[in-house]
Amino acid sequence: MERFLQDVHFGIRSLLMSPRFTLAAVLTLALGIGANAAMFSVIDSVLLKSWPVRDSSRLIVVSQRQADQNSNLFSTQDFLDWKHQGGLSAQMAAHVSWEFNLSGVGTQPEHVAGGEVSSDWLPTLGVEPMLGRFFSSPEDVAGAGNFVVLSLALWRDKYGANPGIVGKPIQLDGAPYTVVGVMPAGFNGFDGKELLWTPLQLHPGGGPGASPNIHWLGGLIRLPNGVSLRQVRDELDAVAARLHRQDPSADVGFGVYLQTLNDAFTRDARPALLMLMGCVGFVLLIACANVANLLLARGATRRREMAVRTALGASRLRIARQLLTESVLLAGAGGAMGIAISFLLLHGVLAIHTPEVPRIEQTGIDGAVLAYSLLVSVVVGVLFGLAPAIEATRVDVADGLRERGSSTGRGFGRHRSVLVVTETALACMLLIGTGLALKSLWSLKSVKLGFVPENVLTFRVAAPSQLRGARISELYHDIAERVRAIPGVESAAIARDFPLGGTDPSMPIDTEGKTSVPVPGEIVTRYRAIDEDYFRALEIPVLQGRAFDERDTADSSPVAIVSESLARKYWPGESAVGKRIKPKFAGSSWCAIVGIVADVRHWGADVVTEPTAYYPYTQVPDTMRSLIEANMGIAVRSRLKQRDLLHSIRMSVANVNSQLPVYETKTMESMVTDSDSLRNFDLLLLAGFSFLALALAAVGVYAVMAYSVSQRTREIGIRIALGAHSRDVLRMILRQGARLAIVGSVIGVVGAFFLRKIMSSFLYGLSANDPLTLCAVPCFMVLVIIFACWLPARRATKINPMVALRYE
Repeated sequence: MERFLQDVHFGIRSLLMSPRFTLAAVLTLALGIGANAAMFSVIDSVLLKSWPVRDSSRLIVVSQRQADQNSNLFSTQDFLDWKHQGGLSAQMAAHVSWEFNLSGVGTQPEHVAGGEVSSDWLPTLGVEPMLGRFFSSPEDVAGAGNFVVLSLALWRDKYGANPGIVGKPIQLDGAPYTVVGVMPAGFNGFDGKELLWTPLQLHPGGGPGASPNIHWLGGLIRLPNGVSLRQVRDELDAVAARLHRQDPSADVGFGVYLQTLNDAFTRDARPALLMLMGCVGFVLLIACANVANLLLARGATRRREMAVRTALGASRLRIARQLLTESVLLAGAGGAMGIAISFLLLHGVLAIHTPEVPRIEQTGIDGAVLAYSLLVSVVVGVLFGLAPAIEATRVDVADGLRERGSSTGRGFGRHRSVLVVTETALACMLLIGTGLALKSLWSLKSVKLGFVPENVLTFRVAAPSQLRGARISELYHDIAERVRAIPGVESAAIARDFPLGGTDPSMPIDTEGKTSVPVPGEIVTRYRAIDEDYFRALEIPVLQGRAFDERDTADSSPVAIVSESLARKYWPGESAVGKRIKPKFAGSSWCAIVGIVADVRHWGADVVTEPTAYYPYTQVPDTMRSLIEANMGIAVRSRLKQRDLLHSIRMSVANVNSQLPVYETKTMESMVTDSDSLRNFDLLLLAGFSFLALALAAVGVYAVMAYSVSQRTREIGIRIALGAHSRDVLRMILRQGARLAIVGSVIGVVGAFFLRKIMSSFLYGLSANDPLTLCAVPCFMVLVIIFACWLPARRATKINPMVALRYE
């Protein structure tokens, strides 16, 4: 212990005697460690931390596995059939996100996110209400009444944390709901936004989602102790097969698709986050290579010191341990500064974060991040200090004692050259990834969406639950008419969901005169309920026939408009206008096709268009109305300022019903941007880390070249004295740097080639072997490195021969 303290004391004193070297090394390490700490903090918050429920690793999200191996939610009938089978399937709980109009707690009603859940949902999660209780089984039956459980945030913010709230009614969707409990702090559902929960009260013959083709329920089970995921899958697959044998025509699924709770909610963000963690790992390696080069350069100036130590009896192990101690001290200081830098980086990450990355807003520097940073600091301290320490132990005592200063070795040292090539290759690989991502994003921006998002503002309203039948449609019609009357409004369209803004239900359709059998599990068509202004407001081209108009009312013959892809699928080579289709759900009718419209990319520019059928929202059957029209969106095309337009919209809605809140106000342009938010988030971070790597590599090459020039001062002076021109000296230095840059860039291209499978999953309309990127990035890298070499090379051309000859 005493020797260790001596090493630490001497190491600190030695580093303080070289302040410029110490500052450069610490700052370089701080950038590398800070980037890693920030990214690990995101990884820890999103992927590693447990959810606010009991033993979340044993919670399994259950969905149906279809014949095409894709997953799907449960329909009402499917879920009830599974529950009646006994065993694990009987323990399955159900959940669906829902939205409510909350009134009676302020001057204006508010729209709040929540969920409808089965009575065994909370016991499955293993969470106990902080106040009151959860729903009982008798309360989760159709007709049992209205009950609600509040989140702590809603209870505190809207009801003043009143402990007497239990048993009292609150107003949801214009109806009284009895509060039976309040959830504990930190529990807001799995998306972190749910503020209240009501019982599902499923009924196979009616209510939302009663049709067997409406899949809307998510399943959840808890793994019993001693039971593996494979055993659960086998048992539930057997249940699915048994149900299918009992009724082959029923939509009972073809198996189960099981995911852990963490996987289910992070599967979209996980690949991108792991890729970014790999990128900051590259940045850290480049920082280590930089500091190792600095230590090698510093070690050359300490050859005499090491020789004296050896002559006085210090063993090679003792010298290596001393130098490694100094390296770890440098890394420790870099780690401490890196934590401060990670705070700044996290602030930037949270400023550009996307909702598609769950729980990222909870990211912060905690004990786990500090422990990770400490571990990284120790590891990198040993990593970058090992080569210089080994090199120092090889000093020849006699030669070292004869040196009066630093050694003048010829050209680059082998170790330094390898390190320069390594950091150049790593930086080149990151830049290639950034170049491919930028080009992919450019390709994505050029994709035609099928509609015009500019100058369109969207908002949503939800009909009160006491409205029934045609009165729901009349409410939305009155609101749209009021909005259209606003001066400056060109058009206003009603729709259940707009492109990039929701998930209309999918279902099979019957086509008159066709006998083809759809592939099981195939999304045959999307069911989109709209009004007559929809195609005009979004500027979707009508290719054949007509759009909906005032003729298409609730009392007229049912009609439909189909997308170009649906028409081509069922009526290739002929017009679909005049044909008839029928959605497969209870209460639907045959609908005459009156028009064909262009395909629209409803889910994003990088998602293939789906066959879509459009229906007048006024003709939605009562069996589907409560699900389709529970809340509707209105898109307003206008050149008015958004603030003024929104104020007029709120007044128009209040004139129809003062208890209806206007919510989810978004421009369609922002919806287009949000649809690519995860890709943009990845690209911004990737670009930032890549250019940080480029800067570190350039600084590292500059430092090595500057040291090389200082070591060769006498040689260069002699060359100039013997008649060498400045351009010859400049060419000599640049040639040495360019050689290393070219070798590193070539290795980087080869490395990127081997990583092409990883990169391909993040690209759209572009190959990971894109020749332009693979040629342009290495050329750019070489130019940057040559510029980094040019600065010390230029200084070399100004060496005075007389001063150089007296050097050392």
